[in-house]
Amino acid sequence: MAEHDTLTATSTNAARRLSFSSTGQSNGRDNALEGHGSSVGEAIFNLANGIVGAGAIGLGGAIAASGGLISVFCIILFAVMTKLSLDTIITLAVQTEGAKGSYEQLGWIAYGFAGKAAVLLSKSLYSFGCLVAYIIVIRDNFGSGTRNLIFGGDTHSPPSEFDAWSLSTGEQRISGLELFLEHDGLLTFVLSATIILPLCLLRDMTPLARFSVVSVLSMVAIVLIVIGIYVMNPGGDTREAGGTIFEKWFEVRSGFLESLGTFVFAFVSQNTAHLAYESLDHSVRSVKSWKLISLCAVSISAMVSLSVGVFVYMTFWEHTESDIFQIYPSSNAIDAAKILLCITMMLTFPLPFFTTREMIVLVLSGNGRSGEEMSVDEETPDLRISLLAEEFGPGEETITETDPFGEEADVIVVESQKSWLLPGEERQLSLPFHVLLTVLLWATTTVLAIVAPSLGDVLDLVGCVSGTVIAFILPALFSLKLTGYSHVAAFTLTIGGVVGVIGTFFSVKKLVTDLETP
Repeated sequence: MAEHDTLTATSTNAARRLSFSSTGQSNGRDNALEGHGSSVGEAIFNLANGIVGAGAIGLGGAIAASGGLISVFCIILFAVMTKLSLDTIITLAVQTEGAKGSYEQLGWIAYGFAGKAAVLLSKSLYSFGCLVAYIIVIRDNFGSGTRNLIFGGDTHSPPSEFDAWSLSTGEQRISGLELFLEHDGLLTFVLSATIILPLCLLRDMTPLARFSVVSVLSMVAIVLIVIGIYVMNPGGDTREAGGTIFEKWFEVRSGFLESLGTFVFAFVSQNTAHLAYESLDHSVRSVKSWKLISLCAVSISAMVSLSVGVFVYMTFWEHTESDIFQIYPSSNAIDAAKILLCITMMLTFPLPFFTTREMIVLVLSGNGRSGEEMSVDEETPDLRISLLAEEFGPGEETITETDPFGEEADVIVVESQKSWLLPGEERQLSLPFHVLLTVLLWATTTVLAIVAPSLGDVLDLVGCVSGTVIAFILPALFSLKLTGYSHVAAFTLTIGGVVGVIGTFFSVKKLVTDLETP
């Protein structure tokens, strides 16, 4: 058994990642950056920051296209379904032996390669869509908001300190700074390179906790500004009259089906849920703590989303657009809200970015088959261990597990270490590859967003195509497979499937129409 002892001694990292307590709860992967994890309060802000974002801003346009009460109903419905879904995937990932606290591995256990591939694909598509949407919001709002605050509305007279940079344009003189602020694409790229990229170079969510607080408070400030403008009605003509009470609240409009994706997008956070859970300090990392975190985070997000969406809708009624600040008349309050919104997007961007990068690492490392367990014949365990050690090299481990019938059996876990991964990690690249992948992914999303169509089209399509799959369909399927039938899982699967199919058809139709319209 000398080979067995040597093999076991060289695979402590694998053993740590696969160890389970007597209750079946995974100890979880160690954070890539060792140190103190997040508290419950910090995790609430992290998760809320991952939920509240471009989706909340786009709700006003979705309500205008759908109708008042039906939209409020959908917002509350999807918030409740999101809470149940978040609890389902974390509970299953933690309590299912072999899941390693991972959504992808949970899919592997439930449906094999197909289940894991479905998680990887849906998480990657949704997270990538989020990244594009966040940059679009920055592109559409930061330049105009900053320009108006510095130079004022339609005034093009630059302050004296910029005279040396001024360019003569007929009778007007536009400063270099103002000219820079008018180039939304260039400005967006510079902001993304100087603020977003450094945050994306981080390896996990724990350092973002303090920024998440700022992001959530920025959204709260936006809510107060939107409500304040509605109540005060500056100039006496900001609010529009709208139609009858029936038309404003009870009518279900023709744009309802194509707007379903935006209602879903406003709450999907399953792509970052496991990162938020794993960022928790070990002393508070439990399913009970997670249920409190998800309740608080989803409740905060629902209140923010309802407040922004409903009050913007009541200001402009059927004329409300998806990118809401494009329809408000210029004012200091609106320009400040635009900048706060952009700050929120910049601080939220790293959360889906981490998920997208992690999915790419898993695919590139061929992790679809890593961690597979192979039973060892009791008569020749040493021979099997020796052969596996020769084939795969260091990083294999034999552990003894008890099956449901009470019999012990040796199990070999193959852990082949890739040279481009951090030692003992399957989702973290070594520094040079980490930087290279981060820069390539960041540059791709930024450039695509700069040339992308309207925010509403992106929200509708991403929400229906991948949001319903990752948030409702897959969690329900995994629950039905691993724990048996439940009314909650059946309801979630039905609603998610119907919204996904119908919403995708109409959102694609709308996108094609918008692209063909000059």
